[in-house]
Amino acid sequence: MSWLGGNYRLKRNVGFIFLGLALGWGIFTFLVYPNLSLLKLTLFPEGAFDAGPVTRIMASQRVKTALLNSFILAVCLTITANILGLFEIFILDYYQIPGVKWLNIAYHSPLICNGMVLVIAYNFILGSQGFLTANLMEANPGLNPYWFQGFWAVLIEMTFSGTSNHMMFVRDALRNIDYQTIEAAQNMGVRPWRILSRVVLPTLKPSIFAASILIFITGISAFATPQVLGGEEFETINPLIMSFSRTLTTRNYAAVLAIFLGLITILVLMISNYVEKKGNYISVSKVKTPLRKQKIRTPLLRWAVTVAAHLFALIQTVPLLFVLLFSFMPVQDLYGGKIDITHFSLDNYLAVIRSVTGLRPVLTSVIYSACAAVIVVTIMLFIARILTKYHNRLTGILELFLQIPWFLPATLIALGLIMTFDRPRILTFGLTLTGTVYIMLIAYVILKIPYTLRMIKAAYASLDNSLEEAAKNLGASPFRTYYKVLLPVIWPTVLSVFLLNFIQQLSEYDVSVFLFHPMFQPLGVVLNTATSPDAAPEAQMLTFVYSMIIMAVSAAAIIFVYGRKNAALRKFQ
Repeated sequence: MSWLGGNYRLKRNVGFIFLGLALGWGIFTFLVYPNLSLLKLTLFPEGAFDAGPVTRIMASQRVKTALLNSFILAVCLTITANILGLFEIFILDYYQIPGVKWLNIAYHSPLICNGMVLVIAYNFILGSQGFLTANLMEANPGLNPYWFQGFWAVLIEMTFSGTSNHMMFVRDALRNIDYQTIEAAQNMGVRPWRILSRVVLPTLKPSIFAASILIFITGISAFATPQVLGGEEFETINPLIMSFSRTLTTRNYAAVLAIFLGLITILVLMISNYVEKKGNYISVSKVKTPLRKQKIRTPLLRWAVTVAAHLFALIQTVPLLFVLLFSFMPVQDLYGGKIDITHFSLDNYLAVIRSVTGLRPVLTSVIYSACAAVIVVTIMLFIARILTKYHNRLTGILELFLQIPWFLPATLIALGLIMTFDRPRILTFGLTLTGTVYIMLIAYVILKIPYTLRMIKAAYASLDNSLEEAAKNLGASPFRTYYKVLLPVIWPTVLSVFLLNFIQQLSEYDVSVFLFHPMFQPLGVVLNTATSPDAAPEAQMLTFVYSMIIMAVSAAAIIFVYGRKNAALRKFQ
């Protein structure tokens, strides 16, 4: 028996050694080395520090304006998206509002119509050649066709798309509030508004704070929306980085801007962690009473809130509905600003099937997104298990390194990969990755590591240790215990993370535009190309079909996720 025990320990130690070497190689090669290499190539080109690129780039008025625009957008977006997101979750779960089923569907539409799809929708509805703009110009010929362009256009689009963080994170926190605290305040005669501000909102503070950080980072690193809707008058950092990266002579300027953007992101995250640790948050009891919806007693206020709720729902669903209509319309009706049902046909869908590219962008994005989701979830299942089971300095360092993609903007990650692996490297076994079909997949995986790790680690942390102990006492091996006992319990979370990663990468643009292979253009790049004034009208019509395919796949995935998740929860209850 001692020999068997020693043999098992030997195999386990050898396995840990190989696992450690593989993790160390992967983390250093793809998370650490590209960023260090980017710093060296940019600031130490000849081995000595060269501040020239930094001083020249910071002396540019265009750069200063872009930095200021990004900061203003991030601050304003954090305010507006929080106000709208909190309003929507309170409408769904806190107040009694008629039509809540319709509102629930409408408020979740940004999960279906998001990314480049939503930007495309706004552009072709309200842009210079948009459907609504054509009608407005017919009624008012003196109207500027670029009326929906600039800061306010970017802020409005990103505000209505930014509520998805509240739907996914803050709403769960609201549902978990113990109604006993609210009921106790009511029994003491506290007014409803004071209960909301002094009892409910403080309880939601951690989740609101986390959502705010995500929104701020989204705003300061915004790419597609300012590029399409910002126009010449509102340029932000990432579109400027893209323009600098197009030529070899200005690529180092792009790298400097990307590094600067990364430093801003790191600073914001450090401040947020400090504030979060210093904060005092109201805890809830372990035995909760389910939250009950409240009635707005003032008739005028109730009417105003109801109207606002349905108005916001309409604004969020209009882009989705127009994309659906545009996909069946001929190009003449789109630019003429008219809807004639008799002209509807499947010609655009048939054109996608018959075109040279056809469904290649769809298949490219689906394959890349699915492969990236499978890879990152599989790897994080093992790593998160190690981090939750073994608490020491080594696992702490490992977790810190895996958070690197959260600290850095997508453009910095993309530039690091491009400029580092444009030649054979020992770490890649002599392979050149830049220009290959693999580099974009690597970037997709890198981007999703922090979120996937955090969600799966939380699922592991919620497991009851008695389950594993009972399986061991029955003689089950560690692998059988994990596969038969632990994995089924966390499977709903794993499935949710996998499909949400898959959905979010379908129309990914920020890294795709830097790393895609010319023969395999992903949907995000194809959709963005259609927004160019030089794009052929027929090509623009095809983007609506691609958008419908993305939304159909996203909707099916969301239904599948939450249907399976709810079924799993009912099974284990």
